Amino acid sequence: MSSKATAIAVFDISSSSVGGAHALIQKNPLPRNAAEGQIPTTKVSLLVQDRRDTGLEEELNIEHFVNDTARSLEAVIDHVRNGDVHHPDVIQVVLASPWYSTHIRTISLNKTTTFTCTKRLVEMLVEKEIAFLLKQELENGEAFGKGFTVVEQQLSNIMLNGYATGDPYGKKTQSIELVLTITVVPETVVERFKSILRRSYGDRTINVTTGPYATYVALRDNGGVPPDCLIIDVGEEVTDIAFVKNNIFLYQHSFPVGTYELYRAIGKGSGTNVESRAMLEAYRLGKLTPSKTILMKKHLHSFSKVWQRALQEVVESGHYGFQFPDTCYIMGDARFAEFFTALISTDEFLRHGASVDTINAIFVDPMSTTATITTTSGEAPDPALSVAALFSERLLYY
Repeated sequence: MSSKATAIAVFDISSSSVGGAHALIQKNPLPRNAAEGQIPTTKVSLLVQDRRDTGLEEELNIEHFVNDTARSLEAVIDHVRNGDVHHPDVIQVVLASPWYSTHIRTISLNKTTTFTCTKRLVEMLVEKEIAFLLKQELENGEAFGKGFTVVEQQLSNIMLNGYATGDPYGKKTQSIELVLTITVVPETVVERFKSILRRSYGDRTINVTTGPYATYVALRDNGGVPPDCLIIDVGEEVTDIAFVKNNIFLYQHSFPVGTYELYRAIGKGSGTNVESRAMLEAYRLGKLTPSKTILMKKHLHSFSKVWQRALQEVVESGHYGFQFPDTCYIMGDARFAEFFTALISTDEFLRHGASVDTINAIFVDPMSTTATITTTSGEAPDPALSVAALFSERLLYY
């Protein structure tokens, strides 16, 4: 493995913001006398980074939403390309909701006679189910247009004759049951994003994944995560949630409450969105007057209850099928780090489900990993872009 740095471009497309960066990734080879189990160290340098917020609207208009996001992507690309001389060969795109949807499917095969479970048989069952799902999505139609592409698929459970197994191939059985998680993205939207990237970068490899999965892989490969954990990606309009059980990335859920909901509450009838952001930042820095501080606390309390209830509804649905994990990783705007870590770690409902006094809530930033992540400008690395770079690093080196 060479220690030569590889230039890549990474883009994070959230529900109401777009971030992008050019990065150099260097995987340092292990010395000859490396201890058993020691892993190579990773260095990521964000050469230039940028993030643009899209419009904050009271009511979501899909056409405006897509167009605003496309314009933000174009502006971010222009900024990072003008700020760096490298020509990346690989482009990594990370999507948040509502740009993708996740489906959990149970596939069953039962016969009256004994048969052998083979890898090809499982693959055929999965392929058939995916084709059926895509046909359903096409028939139902979606706000973003018809036609979908699979970006992630994960077999989370295989059962033979009603018993779970991690080594099913070559075994005799009369029944197979598979639990399959499939993540799909609308073709028209993704192709629009890709065409914008190709116009600027030419014909390049463009990889697409989702925020929670990229976060899980980046943390797992650069420091490790507990076998059971929760990943929460708090976007501007939507919050994404993923469960991990026994080191398997399982289910993804989302609910339509993000940080913009708080901005709307602050500015409702009393100011613009710009003023709302300014007020919240002033509160965070302790610079509001006593009367406005009291009002801001009321807004934060109200938002907390709405967001917590939405999270609890996901947990109550029971899809994860195991005791609530006591470790939770949070992605989002760094200005909300203290707010969300406190909110989750002290949530009575979650603590009861996990049977612990305090949930271990960790806000993900470059310091959460063993990788060395820096910026040439000296500014703090964007957490989502750092995760995207570390995820891309795995595709490059493994």
